[in-house]
Amino acid sequence: MPRAGTFQQSYNAQVAVDADSQLIVAQEVGQSASDAHQLKPMVEQTRNNTGLLPVQLSADTGYLCKEDIEKVEARGVECFVATGRSKHREEPEAAPRGRPPKGLRFKERMKRKLLTKRGRAAYARRKVTAEPVIGQAKNGTLPRFSLRGLPKVRGEFSLACAVHNLKKLWHQGWELPPW
Repeated sequence: MPRAGTFQQSYNAQVAVDADSQLIVAQEVGQSASDAHQLKPMVEQTRNNTGLLPVQLSADTGYLCKEDIEKVEARGVECFVATGRSKHREEPEAAPRGRPPKGLRFKERMKRKLLTKRGRAAYARRKVTAEPVIGQAKNGTLPRFSLRGLPKVRGEFSLACAVHNLKKLWHQGWELPPW
């Protein structure tokens, strides 16, 4: 992947996390530097792994891809995807009132949706859902990949996600079946 004007062997890991339990319900590793076009595959993998489609999801600005979001929303999943970065301690814009004006572009509609009370609440959950899981994986379970090559890294990441889930289940008091 391109990095600081050169190319470096890197990987881009994706996780879908259940908001209530912080369990990883889907994961993938790729070599695309962008998160665009990763939303739909993660939703599909979530459905395949759990048998359920999420009711709603939140994602950072890297996932802002009109085609991907439209495909996910066509499946009945409400998306709350950031349209840009906001600075710390910056006063948020006022919530919009009334009906959306006609002729808003996709990005403007999503920004308006995130400014509503409902949108802010949905996106705020991301801070206590996905971000802690990503931090725990990077700082504890898997600070860096030890293996080389995409198939091996995918296996290593799958194992790290399984370990994360087992730790969560143990901390939540779940009992594992006897082996």
